[in-house]
Amino acid sequence: MDDSEAFRVAVRACAETIAKADASPYEPALEILGLASGGHPIDDGDEASNWLVLIWGELTDWVELRPAEADQAEEHMVTAAREWLTIEGEREAEGHYFDRWLYEIVGVERRSTHSGPS
Repeated sequence: MDDSEAFRVAVRACAETIAKADASPYEPALEILGLASGGHPIDDGDEASNWLVLIWGELTDWVELRPAEADQAEEHMVTAAREWLTIEGEREAEGHYFDRWLYEIVGVERRSTHSGPS
């Protein structure tokens, strides 16, 4: 099993735990964040960890920084995990997932690739 596959297996296990929705998703969400932050080396061009760290970082920060909204953040964690389980491994679908979760749902501002007038 290569690094990318091991990473994905570990993330999938955490996502399955979250998707059950029988306990707080916060701890397994932190596990995904830890895995994506460097708990698993990725050396084959799989960019999932780059995106997952941003998405799960935002979701866990939401719980930590806005405790009054923790229930809403945790609902989003469950939805994000369930959606990941349906598309994981399909690169085009993953791209749409990353884009939607990062920019539309958690609200990270898109960086402009245009540097403006010189």
